[in-house]
Amino acid sequence: MPDELARARELESTVEKIKDVIACRVVFSDEGEIEEIHVLARSGRSPRYIVRDIESAILAACGVTVDRRKISIAQLGQEDDVQDKGRPVLTRVSLTSSQDEAEMMVDLSVGKTLVSGNAKGIPTPNRWLKLAAEATLDALSKLLSPRVKITLHDVTVAQSKSARIALVTLTLVDNGQQVMLSGSCPVTYDERESVVRATLDAINRKFPMLLDK
Repeated sequence: MPDELARARELESTVEKIKDVIACRVVFSDEGEIEEIHVLARSGRSPRYIVRDIESAILAACGVTVDRRKISIAQLGQEDDVQDKGRPVLTRVSLTSSQDEAEMMVDLSVGKTLVSGNAKGIPTPNRWLKLAAEATLDALSKLLSPRVKITLHDVTVAQSKSARIALVTLTLVDNGQQVMLSGSCPVTYDERESVVRATLDAINRKFPMLLDK
């Protein structure tokens, strides 16, 4: 299974570098052969050209010949849909704290859809960062397909020479396939808000493929 997941991620990463491709998911058969390649792409180019590019890219990068009949292309109607409607936007971050408990609340919007998430825990500095990421994932879970599970792997704020950066890593499980995602955001005002944005940054590229249709 780990080898298969690594192969899937390598193929997906290769395909996602192709022009107009937004996200990709590769499915293997029980025999370890490529069974399906699902691709979400922007409008503007004929699907047959995108398929041709996928065949060529996988062959050049991975040495694998793919039957084009196993490649399915879904195109969005407008390119702006990806930015404005297909990805979550942070609308509010709020927090409450007492001596024994902290609560983080995150509101997101996707187009006209609004969702909220929350997380509770002990009010320590490091726990606040985790609560910010967990509340974001709680909100996202209300939009995602039931087949998708996302858990927090790690969150930290790192100091570079000129800035502080919030770094988040997530574990994504989609139809039994597991991948690691990472996101980052400079800390300009509040560490917790930057962690929320870093969490969104980690998931944004794949988000349209994970929605509950």
